[in-house]
Amino acid sequence: MGRPTLLHRLAKLSAKWSFAAVAATGLLLGSVDARAQQHTFHLDRLEVPGAPDDGLVLFRPVVRHDTILYTQLGLGFSIDPLRTRDISNQESVLRASPSNVITSQISTYMSAGFQLLERLTLGATLPIAWEEAGNQPQYPTTAFGGAAYTTFSTTGPAVGDMRIDARYILWVNEDGTQAVGLQAGLFVPTGAGSSTNFGGDGSFGAIAPMLTGEWTPRHFATLVANVGVAWRGENSVNDPAGNHGPPQGLGIGDELRLAIGAFLPVLDGKVRLGATIFTQTGLTGSGDTTVGNTIFTLQNTPIEWNFEARTKLPVIGWDHYYIGGGLGTRLSDGYGAPDFRFVALIGTYFPLEDTNPKSPEARMRVRESIRESMRDSDGDGIPDDVDACPTVPEDHKEPDPLDGCPQEADRDGDGIPDKFDKCPDEPEDKDGIDDQDGCPEDDADKDGIPDAKDACPKEPGQPDPDPKKNGCPKFIHLEGSTVRVLQQVHFETASATILPDSFPMLTEIVQLLKANPSIKKMRIEGHTDNRGGADMNLDLSKRRAASVREWLVQHGIESGRLESEGYGLTRPIESNDTDAGRAANRRVEFKITEEDTK
Repeated sequence: MGRPTLLHRLAKLSAKWSFAAVAATGLLLGSVDARAQQHTFHLDRLEVPGAPDDGLVLFRPVVRHDTILYTQLGLGFSIDPLRTRDISNQESVLRASPSNVITSQISTYMSAGFQLLERLTLGATLPIAWEEAGNQPQYPTTAFGGAAYTTFSTTGPAVGDMRIDARYILWVNEDGTQAVGLQAGLFVPTGAGSSTNFGGDGSFGAIAPMLTGEWTPRHFATLVANVGVAWRGENSVNDPAGNHGPPQGLGIGDELRLAIGAFLPVLDGKVRLGATIFTQTGLTGSGDTTVGNTIFTLQNTPIEWNFEARTKLPVIGWDHYYIGGGLGTRLSDGYGAPDFRFVALIGTYFPLEDTNPKSPEARMRVRESIRESMRDSDGDGIPDDVDACPTVPEDHKEPDPLDGCPQEADRDGDGIPDKFDKCPDEPEDKDGIDDQDGCPEDDADKDGIPDAKDACPKEPGQPDPDPKKNGCPKFIHLEGSTVRVLQQVHFETASATILPDSFPMLTEIVQLLKANPSIKKMRIEGHTDNRGGADMNLDLSKRRAASVREWLVQHGIESGRLESEGYGLTRPIESNDTDAGRAANRRVEFKITEEDTK
């Protein structure tokens, strides 16, 4: 017969759920009849922390600033938390028996506690498996050398052992991004009445000590780790110590427990996502005659992963309530690690305020304000609230020794930081020509005339005995974002063909653009007078501007640096009523539309 599907199990479990509360009442008042059964152990290895900032698995060294009372209820569902191979490795048993001993559990995790003094958490958690189902293994008469095997129940309810916690934050840094905590948990045998169906260990136990730590790197998730020792009473199923032949069974004793994970706030902190891997292994060696060797054995070293999410209830006035959920599976075999686990949470917390405080709230706010104003994260003597670089120490060097930031690197000492200096090993000559680029300029326009004698150091030109004209072009002049032309571009009448007498002027435009790579884009604009129709003039102006652009491209200017446009007769600069005015309106203009000023 095939293994029952997940849907069949869910249907069966939902049919039994309505009777769970009635059965639990009897369980809590009296013990299960175990006359023919033997002692088992607490199977569910999920230790739900319970405090508002904890994870589903991870304890965090975090405490609310106010004194609070918190409560939390978790509802969990797990499939196949105990497999037949966890309690026997004998082939005859595995062949004759179903694959799983405990096939499902529906459990609650009830938590409550206090947080106070900004360091201390006191809490308690009680797990109860209200619904449990499973199969009895089939043991041949030759199993365990003929010795008696362990008998147990596979039905619920099963009350677990209550865990009472005391947690203290040993250290936390000033900005709260790093913290270390120490805690101890006492297991009270409230599950003694469920000692034959994997409810409780049947004796007092403890988790002590447990270290908790977390670190939140800048712009990253919060990393959390837990490590501790669980002291448990010794229990066994079958013969794990090999007293009646080869070891055949599962022994439970003291354990080392470890959990690591991360939490990431999303949606502006409204939702917190988390992921955890948690594991454990036994600490009992092979010399023990009850539990046998549990150190890194397969059945005593389960590994499980969990993904979770948590959010506050999006209801006005209910910001102290939160809901969450998580799911996961086993990564390895081992008792208590199910094939699938799901847990849903709902919790709340309430501040416990003094209705007649001795110290006024305003005084505390002032004290906190003073403490905050004196914070100096980088230790440079400049408080964070006036420190321009609060995490980088000031070197107290010029030009601003008290702004909180160290002087930026400037290898050539020209006052221009290396990250902005195009020539970081050659000091800027401060000659008024591109003094912010960090490079010295002897002949910026590369026309062979030194800048010191060049009247137009950014415009290539020819030598001239007149100092005011030396090194200046003869047909153009750069004025801001416009190149003024002293001689217009001449075209054949009603044509876009450029006349040769315009070539010297256009050559100077080419030289200007080549000498000034900082000019990223130039627009060539064509204009006409009002003689002829508007459409004809518009078309003529566009063709003439495009013709000039093409001439410049053919003479070495990248096409991406040039664009052309024609405006026809729409933008006159003089009156069209005179010959001189019409001649002025028939023009080509050169305008710089994009320039790198760095």
